[in-house]
Amino acid sequence: MKQMDFKAILISILIPAFGFCQTAKEFAVNGIAKFKNKDYEGAILDYNKSIELDSTNSTVFYSRGLAYSKLNNFQSAISDYTKSIQLKNDPATYYLRALVKVELKDYKGALEDLNNAYEAKKDSPIFYCLRGDCKYSTNDYKGAISDFDKAIELKQDFANAYVLQGLAYLKLNEKDKACLDFNKAKSLNSTKVDELIQKNCN
Repeated sequence: MKQMDFKAILISILIPAFGFCQTAKEFAVNGIAKFKNKDYEGAILDYNKSIELDSTNSTVFYSRGLAYSKLNNFQSAISDYTKSIQLKNDPATYYLRALVKVELKDYKGALEDLNNAYEAKKDSPIFYCLRGDCKYSTNDYKGAISDFDKAIELKQDFANAYVLQGLAYLKLNEKDKACLDFNKAKSLNSTKVDELIQKNCN
């Protein structure tokens, strides 16, 4: 075989091969598509490939953390959210890491993350309810009530916030206020308060 023929064949093999090489961005896009289709394991595989090619993209670590969260792989999710925060100090990522820490019952750690997420979530009643729950779980009952009250201010029909605020009032031996909250929650069709009312308010 002539040398030129060999070079021509080699080029014809290599060009298509290089043409099929995917970039970090393309793997990330594929991962997002798989995530949307609830193929979380497939998404993680694509995010892994994206990170192998470019380990400086905070969004890919954030996205892989979401996929790990969906699979209840909370430690891996925390690791990815932490890496994402190191690359880009985004309050929204602190919020996601807080959600995972709550799942692991690390309420103190979750509270720290929620405080860092404040600017991104300060208009969300769910944020205040979650932060209040973390304060309750760390025995800061007055702080919890303050957050539950803010959640109710933002969403006046937030039945769960009334329930949780009532529980915090019970911890402070303020039964009258607790019962007001429990009865308000009942009027909002909460199914969680009948036993609390029967035990504490009759």
